[in-house]
Amino acid sequence: MRKLVMVVALVVMLVPLVAAAAFAADQLIYCKAAPCYGTGNDDKIFERKGNGVFDKIIMKGGHDVVLANGYTNDTDIVKGGTGYDKIKVNDGDRFDRASGGKGGDWCIVDARKEVGTGCSRVTVR
Repeated sequence: MRKLVMVVALVVMLVPLVAAAAFAADQLIYCKAAPCYGTGNDDKIFERKGNGVFDKIIMKGGHDVVLANGYTNDTDIVKGGTGYDKIKVNDGDRFDRASGGKGGDWCIVDARKEVGTGCSRVTVR
């Protein structure tokens, strides 16, 4: 009986630690400076707030989503990492650059001239 109580107590203590690690796998990143870096996990990365604000976002591993399409009249430079990434720079101006990494990335842009290397799929909006 004593062993059973010890095992239950151990499980109760470990559950929050395991849950925290699971939630860390998908992270929300709100860029505060340029450059802004992703992690090795699956990230959702948001550009800095404000029209006319320069952004440089560099992803690492994982399957990431970059949303650099919320503000206009700015230059957003996004570089994909390993993993399948979705890069959105379709913000209403044509000053941006979306470059994929080694994972076969999807780049969503305002004009073809915004497409860099490594984008295996391109959508012009």
